[in-house]
Amino acid sequence: MKKILLIVIVMTLSAMAYFFWQQQNNKIIKTTHLPPKFKIGLVNGCRKIPQFINRLNMRQPAIDSKQQDHNGGLLIRDMSNNSTWQDESWTKSGYLAAFERDNKGNMYVAPLPYVSLTLNPPQKQNQIYKIDTQTAKMDLYLKMPSSEIPNNKNPFGTMGLFYDCDTNSLYVSSVAGSLPKQEKGVIYQIDLNKNKVVSQLKHVDAIGVGVFNTLKGKKLYFGSARKPHIYSVYLDEKGHFVGDKNYELSISEIQGGNTTVAKKFVFSRKNNKFIMTIKETEFGFRLLAENNPNKKKYHFEYSLADDKWVFLAFDND
Repeated sequence: MKKILLIVIVMTLSAMAYFFWQQQNNKIIKTTHLPPKFKIGLVNGCRKIPQFINRLNMRQPAIDSKQQDHNGGLLIRDMSNNSTWQDESWTKSGYLAAFERDNKGNMYVAPLPYVSLTLNPPQKQNQIYKIDTQTAKMDLYLKMPSSEIPNNKNPFGTMGLFYDCDTNSLYVSSVAGSLPKQEKGVIYQIDLNKNKVVSQLKHVDAIGVGVFNTLKGKKLYFGSARKPHIYSVYLDEKGHFVGDKNYELSISEIQGGNTTVAKKFVFSRKNNKFIMTIKETEFGFRLLAENNPNKKKYHFEYSLADDKWVFLAFDND
């Protein structure tokens, strides 16, 4: 009888131990896996083409932010005949670089000095502009909240932009105030419903940024402005930054890769596979025209089994 009672007690304790272990395991899964309301994969599929572009009657309209061969601002270029169009308000910010669209077709653009500071004075670099989807008029949207400002030693401010449909957020990277040995940059989350910054990842000098829903959670990926390294940080259900940055990979470690930095992230889906494309650029906190004729695009495939990006190939941009 005592032996039977002992067996029952042991079985009961084992069951209780398994129950508590399972509960703890469920907590880990709950906090590390993607919330049910988000789908694994792309987050910016809801972006719209600006409505004013449809009125231009161009056969193959494309947004051109390259600084060469014009006096600043964006251009809409018809790739079928190389004709261009530009609203007069687009040049008020000087030269522009990164641009992004939201779910209504509004555009957001970041200024970037090119060759000189005449059109892009440092005090006007740590901000972004908004181009209205209906009127095409560009106005100042937000100045980034920072105690650091661009200066003659580092004239750069806002760098990369990326829109997340899940949270209606615009992510903006900035290197304002950083110096070669002082990393003072910030990545901002702007809530486009509230038109204000709601979360910040500080002491990070990043250029390109991009968001992707992984198996284990929503992640923002970014390219260091100082090294050819790619890092990530988790985002919560509201798109806020969670925890510290994590090292992902380095394009310099790829055979044939360069020691440049990640300029832009593009996520796509091809044949039921998720692809991350990283575009590179040269950067050194100095005011020089980009000079890298052999720029590359690096292509990676997302592995669901390993929850990581696997290098596929690169080609010239």
